Amino acid sequence: MSTRPAVLRLAGLLLLAAAAAHPGIVHAFEVVLNAQGEYCDAYLVNGKPFPPRVAFIDPDPADPTSLTTPPRVGRHVNGKLCFFPRRVHRHGEFVLADDTYREACLDSHPPQARCSVTDPASPFFVGKDPDGWAIFERSGKWTGEHIHTPWDFSGPQPQGNKDPQGCVFDKKARMYGNDVGSENGVSDGSLIVFFPGKDRRYTPFCFLDKGLADPGMPAMDDEGNIYVPEPAAAKLTKFSPPFPSSAAECDNPEHLVTTPPVKSRFIAPGAGGLTIPVSIVRVPHIKHWYVAGAIFPPIINEYDADGAFVRNIVPANVPKNPLGMDVGHDGTLYYAELNLDPATFNTRCGSVSMVRFDKHGQPQPPVTLGKNLRFPDGVTVVNSSRFAVKFKQLPASPDLTPAECGGE
Repeated sequence: MSTRPAVLRLAGLLLLAAAAAHPGIVHAFEVVLNAQGEYCDAYLVNGKPFPPRVAFIDPDPADPTSLTTPPRVGRHVNGKLCFFPRRVHRHGEFVLADDTYREACLDSHPPQARCSVTDPASPFFVGKDPDGWAIFERSGKWTGEHIHTPWDFSGPQPQGNKDPQGCVFDKKARMYGNDVGSENGVSDGSLIVFFPGKDRRYTPFCFLDKGLADPGMPAMDDEGNIYVPEPAAAKLTKFSPPFPSSAAECDNPEHLVTTPPVKSRFIAPGAGGLTIPVSIVRVPHIKHWYVAGAIFPPIINEYDADGAFVRNIVPANVPKNPLGMDVGHDGTLYYAELNLDPATFNTRCGSVSMVRFDKHGQPQPPVTLGKNLRFPDGVTVVNSSRFAVKFKQLPASPDLTPAECGGE
Protein backbone atom coordinates (compact mmCIF):
# COMPACT_ATOMS: atom_id res chain seq x y z
CA MET A 1 0.00 0.00 0.00
CA SER A 2 2.82 2.45 0.76
CA THR A 3 4.08 2.34 -2.84
CA ARG A 4 0.83 3.65 -4.35
CA PRO A 5 1.49 7.44 -4.05
CA ALA A 6 4.93 7.03 -5.64
CA VAL A 7 3.48 4.90 -8.45
CA LEU A 8 0.72 7.42 -9.10
CA ARG A 9 3.17 10.34 -9.12
CA LEU A 10 5.34 8.42 -11.60
CA ALA A 11 2.31 7.83 -13.81
CA GLY A 12 1.56 11.53 -13.76
CA LEU A 13 5.16 12.39 -14.69
CA LEU A 14 5.04 9.94 -17.59
CA LEU A 15 1.86 11.58 -18.89
CA LEU A 16 3.50 15.00 -18.68
CA ALA A 17 6.58 13.69 -20.49
CA ALA A 18 4.41 12.19 -23.22
CA ALA A 19 2.61 15.52 -23.62
CA ALA A 20 5.93 17.34 -23.93
CA ALA A 21 7.15 14.87 -26.56
CA HIS A 22 3.91 15.14 -28.54
CA PRO A 23 2.66 18.73 -28.58
CA GLY A 24 -0.61 17.65 -30.13
CA ILE A 25 -1.79 16.27 -26.79
CA VAL A 26 -0.58 19.10 -24.56
CA HIS A 27 -4.12 20.35 -24.15
CA ALA A 28 -5.62 16.96 -23.36
CA PHE A 29 -7.25 16.69 -19.96
CA GLU A 30 -9.27 14.23 -17.94
CA VAL A 31 -13.03 14.17 -18.42
CA VAL A 32 -15.49 12.52 -16.02
CA LEU A 33 -18.54 11.22 -17.87
CA ASN A 34 -21.80 10.46 -16.08
CA ALA A 35 -25.09 9.23 -17.51
CA GLN A 36 -28.02 10.92 -15.80
CA GLY A 37 -31.51 11.91 -16.89
CA GLU A 38 -30.82 10.16 -20.24
CA TYR A 39 -27.98 12.65 -20.85
CA CYS A 40 -24.29 11.85 -20.75
CA ASP A 41 -22.72 14.74 -18.85
CA ALA A 42 -19.04 15.60 -19.05
CA TYR A 43 -17.39 17.16 -16.00
CA LEU A 44 -14.34 19.25 -16.89
CA VAL A 45 -12.71 18.44 -13.57
CA ASN A 46 -10.27 20.91 -12.05
CA GLY A 47 -9.83 19.53 -8.53
CA LYS A 48 -12.50 21.83 -7.12
CA PRO A 49 -16.20 21.44 -6.26
CA PHE A 50 -18.74 21.99 -9.03
CA PRO A 51 -16.49 22.17 -12.10
CA PRO A 52 -18.06 22.97 -15.50
CA ARG A 53 -20.62 20.31 -16.51
CA VAL A 54 -21.46 20.08 -20.22
CA ALA A 55 -23.81 17.92 -22.26
CA PHE A 56 -21.70 15.40 -24.18
CA ILE A 57 -24.76 13.44 -25.35
CA ASP A 58 -28.20 15.05 -25.22
CA PRO A 59 -31.35 12.89 -25.49
CA ASP A 60 -34.00 14.90 -27.34
CA PRO A 61 -34.64 17.81 -29.70
CA ALA A 62 -35.43 21.12 -28.02
CA ASP A 63 -38.94 20.77 -29.46
CA PRO A 64 -39.88 17.07 -29.71
CA THR A 65 -43.14 17.96 -31.48
CA SER A 66 -41.45 19.37 -34.61
CA LEU A 67 -38.79 18.57 -37.18
CA THR A 68 -37.24 22.02 -37.31
CA THR A 69 -34.12 21.89 -35.13
CA PRO A 70 -32.43 18.49 -34.83
CA PRO A 71 -30.77 17.46 -31.57
CA ARG A 72 -26.97 17.66 -31.41
CA VAL A 73 -26.85 13.89 -30.69
CA GLY A 74 -30.36 12.85 -29.70
CA ARG A 75 -29.85 9.53 -27.91
CA HIS A 76 -31.16 8.37 -24.53
CA VAL A 77 -28.19 6.79 -22.75
CA ASN A 78 -27.45 5.09 -19.46
CA GLY A 79 -24.62 3.38 -17.61
CA LYS A 80 -20.93 3.19 -18.36
CA LEU A 81 -19.07 4.05 -21.57
CA CYS A 82 -16.82 1.43 -23.17
CA PHE A 83 -14.40 1.84 -26.09
CA PHE A 84 -14.04 -0.90 -28.69
CA PRO A 85 -10.70 -2.74 -28.58
CA ARG A 86 -8.26 -1.81 -31.32
CA ARG A 87 -8.48 -5.24 -32.91
CA VAL A 88 -12.07 -4.51 -33.94
CA HIS A 89 -10.83 -1.61 -36.11
CA ARG A 90 -13.55 0.79 -35.10
CA HIS A 91 -11.19 3.77 -34.79
CA GLY A 92 -12.03 5.07 -31.34
CA GLU A 93 -15.75 4.31 -31.40
CA PHE A 94 -17.53 3.45 -28.16
CA VAL A 95 -20.79 2.06 -26.80
CA LEU A 96 -23.30 3.24 -24.21
CA ALA A 97 -26.53 1.60 -23.07
CA ASP A 98 -29.31 3.14 -25.14
CA ASP A 99 -33.12 3.05 -24.97
CA THR A 100 -33.96 5.88 -27.38
CA TYR A 101 -36.61 4.21 -29.54
CA ARG A 102 -38.66 2.96 -26.60
CA GLU A 103 -38.47 6.20 -24.63
CA ALA A 104 -38.98 8.61 -27.54
CA CYS A 105 -41.44 6.60 -29.60
CA LEU A 106 -43.19 3.94 -27.49
CA ASP A 107 -43.36 5.48 -24.02
CA SER A 108 -43.89 9.05 -25.24
CA HIS A 109 -47.53 9.97 -25.78
CA PRO A 110 -47.75 11.18 -28.46
CA PRO A 111 -44.51 9.86 -29.97
CA GLN A 112 -41.89 12.46 -30.77
CA ALA A 113 -42.13 13.89 -34.28
CA ARG A 114 -38.77 12.35 -35.24
CA CYS A 115 -40.22 8.84 -34.75
CA SER A 116 -41.80 9.12 -38.21
CA VAL A 117 -38.44 9.71 -39.91
CA THR A 118 -37.25 6.68 -41.90
CA ASP A 119 -34.20 8.11 -43.68
CA PRO A 120 -31.06 6.95 -41.80
CA ALA A 121 -29.18 9.97 -43.17
CA SER A 122 -31.57 12.41 -41.46
CA PRO A 123 -30.30 14.06 -38.25
CA PHE A 124 -33.74 13.28 -36.80
CA PHE A 125 -33.52 9.54 -37.46
CA VAL A 126 -34.19 7.37 -34.38
CA GLY A 127 -34.34 3.89 -35.86
CA LYS A 128 -36.34 1.05 -34.37
CA ASP A 129 -34.04 -0.76 -31.98
CA PRO A 130 -34.89 -2.55 -28.75
CA ASP A 131 -33.14 -1.34 -25.61
CA GLY A 132 -29.47 -2.22 -25.89
CA TRP A 133 -26.18 -0.43 -26.60
CA ALA A 134 -25.72 2.31 -29.21
CA ILE A 135 -22.43 2.69 -31.08
CA PHE A 136 -20.98 6.21 -31.20
CA GLU A 137 -18.21 7.90 -33.15
CA ARG A 138 -15.31 9.66 -31.45
CA SER A 139 -17.27 12.89 -31.92
CA GLY A 140 -20.09 11.56 -29.77
CA LYS A 141 -22.42 11.27 -32.77
CA TRP A 142 -24.48 8.10 -33.17
CA THR A 143 -23.21 5.85 -35.98
CA GLY A 144 -26.73 4.55 -36.66
CA GLU A 145 -25.68 1.13 -35.31
CA HIS A 146 -27.06 -0.65 -32.27
CA ILE A 147 -26.24 -3.79 -30.27
CA HIS A 148 -29.18 -5.62 -28.70
CA THR A 149 -31.00 -8.87 -28.17
CA PRO A 150 -34.25 -9.38 -30.16
CA TRP A 151 -37.66 -7.92 -29.34
CA ASP A 152 -40.57 -7.55 -31.77
CA PHE A 153 -42.11 -4.72 -29.68
CA SER A 154 -45.21 -6.77 -28.89
CA GLY A 155 -45.85 -7.77 -25.31
CA PRO A 156 -43.51 -7.10 -22.40
CA GLN A 157 -39.81 -6.57 -22.96
CA PRO A 158 -37.93 -9.88 -22.84
CA GLN A 159 -34.75 -10.61 -20.92
CA GLY A 160 -31.78 -8.95 -22.49
CA ASN A 161 -33.41 -5.60 -23.15
CA LYS A 162 -35.44 -4.91 -20.02
CA ASP A 163 -32.85 -2.48 -18.65
CA PRO A 164 -29.37 -2.66 -20.26
CA GLN A 165 -26.76 -0.73 -18.30
CA GLY A 166 -23.03 -1.53 -18.20
CA CYS A 167 -20.44 -2.95 -20.58
CA VAL A 168 -16.93 -4.38 -20.71
CA PHE A 169 -14.80 -5.79 -23.54
CA ASP A 170 -12.35 -8.67 -23.13
CA LYS A 171 -9.08 -9.34 -24.95
CA LYS A 172 -10.92 -11.26 -27.67
CA ALA A 173 -13.12 -8.21 -28.35
CA ARG A 174 -16.24 -9.87 -26.95
CA MET A 175 -18.60 -7.37 -25.31
CA TYR A 176 -20.29 -8.27 -22.03
CA GLY A 177 -23.32 -6.31 -20.88
CA ASN A 178 -25.74 -6.52 -18.00
CA ASP A 179 -29.51 -6.28 -18.17
CA VAL A 180 -30.71 -5.19 -14.72
CA GLY A 181 -34.08 -6.85 -15.28
CA SER A 182 -37.48 -5.81 -13.99
CA GLU A 183 -36.28 -4.92 -10.44
CA ASN A 184 -39.55 -6.12 -8.92
CA GLY A 185 -38.16 -8.76 -6.60
CA VAL A 186 -37.85 -11.35 -9.38
CA SER A 187 -34.33 -12.47 -10.29
CA ASP A 188 -34.66 -11.94 -14.02
CA GLY A 189 -31.51 -9.92 -14.62
CA SER A 190 -28.97 -11.25 -17.08
CA LEU A 191 -25.37 -11.18 -18.25
CA ILE A 192 -24.96 -11.25 -22.02
CA VAL A 193 -21.96 -11.67 -24.30
CA PHE A 194 -21.98 -10.26 -27.85
CA PHE A 195 -19.51 -11.49 -30.45
CA PRO A 196 -17.86 -9.39 -33.17
CA GLY A 197 -19.32 -10.87 -36.34
CA LYS A 198 -17.71 -10.72 -39.76
CA ASP A 199 -19.40 -7.34 -40.27
CA ARG A 200 -18.15 -6.10 -36.84
CA ARG A 201 -21.74 -5.35 -35.87
CA TYR A 202 -21.97 -7.57 -32.75
CA THR A 203 -25.18 -9.27 -33.78
CA PRO A 204 -24.40 -12.82 -32.45
CA PHE A 205 -24.91 -13.21 -28.72
CA CYS A 206 -25.33 -15.66 -25.84
CA PHE A 207 -26.76 -15.33 -22.36
CA LEU A 208 -24.24 -16.35 -19.71
CA ASP A 209 -26.85 -16.15 -16.95
CA LYS A 210 -30.56 -15.29 -16.89
CA GLY A 211 -31.26 -15.55 -13.16
CA LEU A 212 -29.34 -12.64 -11.64
CA ALA A 213 -30.74 -10.41 -8.89
CA ASP A 214 -30.76 -6.86 -10.32
CA PRO A 215 -27.19 -7.19 -11.67
CA GLY A 216 -25.06 -4.06 -11.74
CA MET A 217 -22.44 -2.94 -14.24
CA PRO A 218 -19.75 -5.60 -14.87
CA ALA A 219 -16.00 -5.22 -14.31
CA MET A 220 -13.14 -7.43 -15.49
CA ASP A 221 -9.71 -8.34 -14.13
CA ASP A 222 -6.51 -9.03 -16.07
CA GLU A 223 -7.28 -12.75 -16.21
CA GLY A 224 -10.65 -12.18 -17.87
CA ASN A 225 -12.85 -12.94 -14.85
CA ILE A 226 -16.04 -10.88 -14.74
CA TYR A 227 -17.42 -9.36 -11.54
CA VAL A 228 -21.13 -8.55 -11.32
CA PRO A 229 -22.85 -7.02 -8.26
CA GLU A 230 -26.20 -8.53 -7.38
CA PRO A 231 -27.64 -6.04 -4.87
CA ALA A 232 -31.03 -7.74 -4.62
CA ALA A 233 -29.22 -10.88 -3.44
CA ALA A 234 -26.73 -8.93 -1.29
CA LYS A 235 -23.73 -10.45 -3.06
CA LEU A 236 -21.01 -9.84 -5.63
CA THR A 237 -20.65 -12.68 -8.14
CA LYS A 238 -17.43 -13.62 -9.94
CA PHE A 239 -17.79 -15.32 -13.33
CA SER A 240 -14.77 -17.32 -14.47
CA PRO A 241 -14.10 -19.23 -17.73
CA PRO A 242 -15.23 -21.11 -19.69
CA PHE A 243 -16.85 -18.36 -21.76
CA PRO A 244 -18.35 -19.12 -25.19
CA SER A 245 -16.34 -18.30 -28.30
CA SER A 246 -19.35 -18.01 -30.60
CA ALA A 247 -23.14 -18.12 -30.65
CA ALA A 248 -22.90 -21.77 -31.70
CA GLU A 249 -22.40 -22.53 -28.01
CA CYS A 250 -25.90 -21.32 -27.15
CA ASP A 251 -27.84 -22.68 -30.11
CA ASN A 252 -31.17 -23.08 -28.31
CA PRO A 253 -34.40 -21.06 -27.98
CA GLU A 254 -33.19 -19.41 -24.74
CA HIS A 255 -29.79 -18.45 -26.22
CA LEU A 256 -28.35 -19.68 -22.94
CA VAL A 257 -24.84 -21.15 -22.94
CA THR A 258 -24.85 -24.92 -22.68
CA THR A 259 -21.58 -24.83 -20.72
CA PRO A 260 -22.00 -22.02 -18.20
CA PRO A 261 -19.11 -20.10 -16.65
CA VAL A 262 -17.96 -20.91 -13.13
CA LYS A 263 -19.68 -18.75 -10.53
CA SER A 264 -18.32 -17.91 -7.10
CA ARG A 265 -18.98 -15.36 -4.40
CA PHE A 266 -16.51 -12.48 -4.20
CA ILE A 267 -16.36 -10.74 -0.79
CA ALA A 268 -17.70 -12.41 2.31
CA PRO A 269 -21.08 -11.15 3.56
CA GLY A 270 -20.57 -8.03 5.68
CA ALA A 271 -16.80 -7.82 5.07
CA GLY A 272 -15.72 -4.29 5.98
CA GLY A 273 -19.27 -3.43 6.97
CA LEU A 274 -20.56 -3.64 3.39
CA THR A 275 -23.74 -5.67 3.05
CA ILE A 276 -25.33 -4.81 -0.32
CA PRO A 277 -22.72 -4.40 -3.10
CA VAL A 278 -23.95 -2.32 -6.02
CA SER A 279 -20.80 -1.52 -8.03
CA ILE A 280 -17.15 -2.45 -8.41
CA VAL A 281 -14.12 -0.84 -10.11
CA ARG A 282 -10.42 -1.68 -10.34
CA VAL A 283 -7.90 0.27 -8.26
CA PRO A 284 -5.13 1.51 -10.59
CA HIS A 285 -1.70 -0.15 -10.60
CA ILE A 286 -2.56 -2.84 -8.04
CA LYS A 287 -4.90 -5.80 -8.18
CA HIS A 288 -7.38 -4.31 -5.75
CA TRP A 289 -10.99 -3.23 -6.06
CA TYR A 290 -13.23 -0.46 -4.82
CA VAL A 291 -16.70 -1.78 -4.02
CA ALA A 292 -19.69 0.42 -3.23
CA GLY A 293 -22.53 -0.62 -0.98
CA ALA A 294 -25.86 1.03 -1.72
CA ILE A 295 -27.75 0.73 1.59
CA PHE A 296 -27.52 -0.83 5.05
CA PRO A 297 -25.16 1.11 5.00
CA PRO A 298 -24.11 3.20 1.99
CA ILE A 299 -20.33 2.83 1.97
CA ILE A 300 -17.27 2.46 -0.29
CA ASN A 301 -14.45 0.05 0.64
CA GLU A 302 -11.27 -1.35 -0.84
CA TYR A 303 -10.72 -5.13 -1.20
CA ASP A 304 -7.79 -7.18 -2.48
CA ALA A 305 -7.70 -9.61 -5.41
CA ASP A 306 -9.13 -12.39 -3.22
CA GLY A 307 -12.00 -10.26 -1.91
CA ALA A 308 -10.45 -9.64 1.52
CA PHE A 309 -11.21 -6.28 3.13
CA VAL A 310 -8.30 -3.82 2.94
CA ARG A 311 -9.64 -0.50 4.18
CA ASN A 312 -12.54 1.92 4.11
CA ILE A 313 -12.52 4.67 1.48
CA VAL A 314 -15.76 6.54 2.19
CA PRO A 315 -17.20 5.94 5.68
CA ALA A 316 -20.59 4.37 6.22
CA ASN A 317 -23.55 6.72 5.70
CA VAL A 318 -21.36 9.43 4.12
CA PRO A 319 -21.97 8.60 0.44
CA LYS A 320 -25.58 9.14 -0.62
CA ASN A 321 -26.31 5.65 -1.94
CA PRO A 322 -23.40 5.30 -4.39
CA LEU A 323 -23.80 3.58 -7.73
CA GLY A 324 -21.35 3.85 -10.66
CA MET A 325 -17.64 4.47 -9.99
CA ASP A 326 -14.41 5.02 -11.87
CA VAL A 327 -10.85 6.12 -11.06
CA GLY A 328 -8.73 8.85 -12.64
CA HIS A 329 -5.08 8.55 -13.70
CA ASP A 330 -3.98 10.17 -10.41
CA GLY A 331 -6.03 7.74 -8.33
CA THR A 332 -8.97 10.08 -7.66
CA LEU A 333 -12.18 8.10 -7.15
CA TYR A 334 -15.32 9.45 -8.82
CA TYR A 335 -18.78 8.09 -8.05
CA ALA A 336 -22.47 8.74 -8.67
CA GLU A 337 -24.98 8.93 -5.82
CA LEU A 338 -28.68 8.09 -6.08
CA ASN A 339 -29.66 9.83 -2.82
CA LEU A 340 -32.54 7.49 -1.96
CA ASP A 341 -35.40 8.46 0.30
CA PRO A 342 -34.62 6.68 3.61
CA ALA A 343 -38.24 5.69 4.16
CA THR A 344 -39.42 4.67 0.69
CA PHE A 345 -36.07 4.13 -1.12
CA ASN A 346 -37.42 6.20 -4.00
CA THR A 347 -34.74 8.08 -5.92
CA ARG A 348 -34.33 11.76 -5.12
CA CYS A 349 -32.00 14.37 -6.60
CA GLY A 350 -28.70 12.59 -7.14
CA SER A 351 -25.12 13.83 -7.36
CA VAL A 352 -21.60 13.04 -8.52
CA SER A 353 -18.70 13.24 -6.05
CA MET A 354 -14.97 12.59 -5.91
CA VAL A 355 -12.48 11.38 -3.31
CA ARG A 356 -8.89 12.54 -3.65
CA PHE A 357 -5.92 10.96 -1.85
CA ASP A 358 -3.16 12.78 0.02
CA LYS A 359 0.57 12.19 -0.57
CA HIS A 360 0.46 9.27 1.86
CA GLY A 361 -2.37 7.61 -0.07
CA GLN A 362 -5.04 8.39 2.52
CA PRO A 363 -8.54 9.19 1.24
CA GLN A 364 -9.81 12.71 1.85
CA PRO A 365 -13.44 13.74 2.53
CA PRO A 366 -15.68 13.58 -0.57
CA VAL A 367 -16.15 16.68 -2.72
CA THR A 368 -19.36 17.22 -4.71
CA LEU A 369 -18.98 17.82 -8.45
CA GLY A 370 -22.61 18.00 -9.52
CA LYS A 371 -26.02 17.92 -7.87
CA ASN A 372 -29.74 17.91 -8.73
CA LEU A 373 -29.26 14.99 -11.11
CA ARG A 374 -31.90 12.50 -12.23
CA PHE A 375 -30.80 8.92 -11.46
CA PRO A 376 -27.06 9.26 -12.13
CA ASP A 377 -25.64 5.79 -12.74
CA GLY A 378 -22.54 5.04 -14.82
CA VAL A 379 -19.27 6.94 -14.34
CA THR A 380 -16.37 6.78 -16.83
CA VAL A 381 -13.09 8.69 -16.56
CA VAL A 382 -11.40 9.27 -19.93
CA ASN A 383 -8.59 11.39 -21.32
CA SER A 384 -10.12 13.95 -23.67
CA SER A 385 -7.67 12.98 -26.43
CA ARG A 386 -9.65 9.78 -27.01
CA PHE A 387 -12.51 11.85 -28.42
CA ALA A 388 -12.81 14.18 -31.39
CA VAL A 389 -14.71 16.67 -29.25
CA LYS A 390 -14.09 20.25 -28.13
CA PHE A 391 -15.51 19.70 -24.68
CA LYS A 392 -15.05 23.29 -23.55
CA GLN A 393 -17.31 24.44 -26.38
CA LEU A 394 -20.19 22.08 -25.59
CA PRO A 395 -23.37 23.55 -24.10
CA ALA A 396 -23.90 23.35 -20.37
CA SER A 397 -25.94 20.39 -19.23
CA PRO A 398 -29.30 21.76 -18.06
CA ASP A 399 -29.74 22.28 -14.33
CA LEU A 400 -32.80 20.64 -12.81
CA THR A 401 -34.81 21.86 -9.87
CA PRO A 402 -35.51 19.44 -6.98
CA ALA A 403 -39.06 19.08 -8.28
CA GLU A 404 -37.74 17.94 -11.67
CA CYS A 405 -35.10 15.48 -10.51
CA GLY A 406 -36.95 13.77 -7.68
CA GLY A 407 -37.03 16.27 -4.86
CA GLU A 408 -35.70 15.97 -1.35
